[in-house]
Amino acid sequence: MKTFDFTRFEEEIYPEWEARFRIGGGTGEFSYVPKGKPCPYGTLDIIFCRAIMNRLMLTEKEKDEWASYINTFQRKESGWYKKTYTINHFKEHTTAYAVSGLHLIDRKPACNFIWQERLLSSEKEMERWINKIPWSLSWPASHIVSGVPAIMAMLGTGTDEFFNWYFAWLDKEANPVTGYWSRGLGHRLGLIKKVSKHEMGGAFHMYYVYEFRNRKWPYPEKIVDITLSLQHENGLWDKDITYCIDLDGVYSILRSSRNAGGYRADDVKAACVRYLERAEKILNDREFIISRYTNTHMLPGALCAVAECAKFYTELVRTSRPWFETLDKACFI
Repeated sequence: MKTFDFTRFEEEIYPEWEARFRIGGGTGEFSYVPKGKPCPYGTLDIIFCRAIMNRLMLTEKEKDEWASYINTFQRKESGWYKKTYTINHFKEHTTAYAVSGLHLIDRKPACNFIWQERLLSSEKEMERWINKIPWSLSWPASHIVSGVPAIMAMLGTGTDEFFNWYFAWLDKEANPVTGYWSRGLGHRLGLIKKVSKHEMGGAFHMYYVYEFRNRKWPYPEKIVDITLSLQHENGLWDKDITYCIDLDGVYSILRSSRNAGGYRADDVKAACVRYLERAEKILNDREFIISRYTNTHMLPGALCAVAECAKFYTELVRTSRPWFETLDKACFI
């Protein structure tokens, strides 16, 4: 079977792409767009890209410097991290992403999160929080559903009792037909009849919290079936560019198949091969990368998707250094 080679991307294309987002000479000073303003996403996205490609070789002093810069974006009064540029991310996404980036370099936020105490106080408070989330926004709202528990999981501040409440609620609410969560108004009224990448992308965000806490999610066979059916002929789960939705796809099929004892293993591997074939062409195309990956947040998910495939099928991926699945250390992306 063919091996898919990403060494040209690592060694030639990525350094040029990263340099476009550098906005200063200080540690971690990157923007979300070229020649833009300071933004936590620019800094964090570069951390994730380097970590996935196993190129985040920092001294303890350098880790402190990166952490100090990231923490300049934290609001002291609440603990939430502020953002600029992105409109599809709630504050929970920005904050969980910051905590995850810090976790990758063995550092923590500067300030405490004042909202934790209430959520940990009772099952009723946990349910009040999770029911208020705008579930009709399946994909972006799932960042809230996963982000808050992910923060507490990585920082070690969440209790076993809280996570038992949380996972029991998710288990009960999962759709037995798809394995995803279909709690939006359109789903409840029967107006949304066809499952899409939005439900898949939303569900994926919960899976890595399950994984981090060593708990299996319900209906893994259904998840494999539906997620495979959503992959396009071009190997992607969207149109012509690989990004986070492809990580959602490969992670969902690989780990759900594993949880189901190797369910449809040949089909899962074939889907990963189709994805890698397309990803190899995209990532090794310098002109495409420069013209289409015009903000920093479009790339980490794609690289993580390749790393996820390499984790399960090392023989399929050739890289200068073994790539690292960051979700195995930090449960948010």
